[in-house]
Amino acid sequence: MLLKISLGLAILAGLGTIYFTAMPLKEKIATMHAETASEKQQKETAQSEQKKANDELKKTKTTLEATSTSLKDATNALAFASARMTEQEKRADKAAKELLTVTEDRNVAQQELSMWTSLNITPEKVREELEARKKLQSERDVLLTEKQIFTRDNRVLKQKLARLTSTEEVEPEMPAIKGKVVAVDPKYDFVVVNVGGNQGLVENGRLLVNRDGKLIAKVKITHVEPNRAIANIMPEWKQEDVMEGDQVIF
Repeated sequence: MLLKISLGLAILAGLGTIYFTAMPLKEKIATMHAETASEKQQKETAQSEQKKANDELKKTKTTLEATSTSLKDATNALAFASARMTEQEKRADKAAKELLTVTEDRNVAQQELSMWTSLNITPEKVREELEARKKLQSERDVLLTEKQIFTRDNRVLKQKLARLTSTEEVEPEMPAIKGKVVAVDPKYDFVVVNVGGNQGLVENGRLLVNRDGKLIAKVKITHVEPNRAIANIMPEWKQEDVMEGDQVIF
């Protein structure tokens, strides 16, 4: 009986100890649960803030890219506008210079007009004088041409007369002439020159052929056309072979 009582008391004592020991442990477990819940809440809050920060960063990056593109477009537009402005300035400067020139020409024209007006000379009279002057110049040119023809014919007639009245060959007179050899026939030793009767050449006339100031040969004219002539190379005067482009003079 005593043993049972002792065993019961021991059990009661053990239960009491367990009770008093379990109370702080329960509170500690509860505290741990609360701390875990708080940490979980903090983690979720941090994750939410991280996601929000990532979204803000992505939004900022997109905005920055759009701003960079806009800045690049604005820079290109500014460069284009500057180039156009420079071109417009050049055109404006050119137009200003042209305007200045036109203004000066107009002022000169006005001064000349005032001078002619003061002399009682009308534009109609000036026009008539210009037409008359043009007509006189045309008539003068015709007369000069006729004179050249008469001179050439007279030279030819003199040459024929000299041949008829003289037993020796007479070298005819010719005016100062300068031309070029345009063709050469080495087989028959004759050349074609680019001057003729219109420049004063006559048959049997002589021309000197030179190259770079050096005498190459002397030729005798055998056939004359208005703007070219044919001449034979005189063997006794030939120093070198005559070539196209050599100069002929009298």
